[in-house]
Amino acid sequence: MKKIYIITSLILFSLSIHIKPLCAQIKTTKLFNITYVENATVQELEEVFKAHKYKRFRALDDDAYPAIFVKTLPIDFQEITSQKYRNELFIRILCPIALKINEEIENERNQLLLIEKSYVQNKSLTPTELEKLEFLSNKYDYFTKEKGTQRAPLQIENLKLRIERIPPSILIAIAALESNWGFSRPAKLANSLYKEKVWHTTEGLEPLEDKDDGYRFKIFDSLMESMRSYALTFNSNINYSTTWISRKETMKRQDNQALGDNIAHSLSLASNLPNYMGILEYTIAFYDLFAVDIGHLKREE
Repeated sequence: MKKIYIITSLILFSLSIHIKPLCAQIKTTKLFNITYVENATVQELEEVFKAHKYKRFRALDDDAYPAIFVKTLPIDFQEITSQKYRNELFIRILCPIALKINEEIENERNQLLLIEKSYVQNKSLTPTELEKLEFLSNKYDYFTKEKGTQRAPLQIENLKLRIERIPPSILIAIAALESNWGFSRPAKLANSLYKEKVWHTTEGLEPLEDKDDGYRFKIFDSLMESMRSYALTFNSNINYSTTWISRKETMKRQDNQALGDNIAHSLSLASNLPNYMGILEYTIAFYDLFAVDIGHLKREE
């Protein structure tokens, strides 16, 4: 009997070294007045939010949201039984990320506007400005065959249409629909909020269906990387050109402010999901995501 017990213990020990722990230790990092969170449980994340008075997916005073960037969904996110609470937590996690992505887009737009100002004043650009303009053109997938004096003006005008803020409500609502509120397989295993694909490669998350179609789901290191990637697609893929125009016209009418409900109608062809536009508009309205469209990040002092 003792021999059997020893053998059984050895087998269990051997198996245990191949089993990942059910939970990981939360890691919070503060850098430049920003809080980064990873490996958190739902309760641990709630404690971080509570410390910043971020109790619901609503802004703090003065339309501010705390600069808390959660790397991945909580490790026990899938165990949440309340759909209402799960969805609201999903939104709370993504609000600061969506605002951060828009800050990055705004910074690039400001660089573009400085280049435009320089061109208007000098009728030419410095080598550094030309290099930056070419970089932005490549990044945002704008191509022109024009050379010489006609090239820069075309690049500037077309990039101004592309490099523009995306309403956070749109980024969040689309992430909710495409990831089934964080419950989709790509969201769980690849931090992919938008089911972005990579083609003809062995890298990425293999789909359970359509395995012979030549694609895999792109794997992201974090939720922020996933949203950043989709935002670039949104602002560079010509299939969104109707939305760019709608956004531009909306911002003219609304004091340079684009709200999600004003451009959602232009995204009817952005997904294969049935009644996509209607569900997108409903999600934005039901969860009052308009508030985050006029919000901004608040760094710790």
